[in-house]
Amino acid sequence: MTNNKITNNRLPLPLVLVFCASTALLLVFKKQLQAWGVDPQVVIAGNLLLFAVTLGSFLLYRRAMLHPTTMGFLRNTYSGLFLKLLACIIAIFAYVLIAREHVNKPGIFACIFLYFLYALLEMRSLMQWNKARRNA
Repeated sequence: MTNNKITNNRLPLPLVLVFCASTALLLVFKKQLQAWGVDPQVVIAGNLLLFAVTLGSFLLYRRAMLHPTTMGFLRNTYSGLFLKLLACIIAIFAYVLIAREHVNKPGIFACIFLYFLYALLEMRSLMQWNKARRNA
């Protein structure tokens, strides 16, 4: 039983590793990104936001999978979806309002790539966690 609790409270290691690796790569290749027209600050801020939101939605999805009722499952699942959606929309609108005509479109596209990467890793981690939980 203790082992199961430890498994339940662990953060998904692949998400943490991708966040650390992508942040390190963005810092190391800062000059190259600038040469390509990508603002590294935009991508680093987007990476941080996506990591935080993905962890939040991961916890909601995991809680949904443990919920005994269908209503609880749906409530937590939709909460995870809306958390990611609203956080990304608010961040983009805030960035566009702040930057005005200096919006860095390549930086936004890099963040979209990171969004898909985090979403894939989140689903993979959830599937592995659920499989391990069922086999325990």
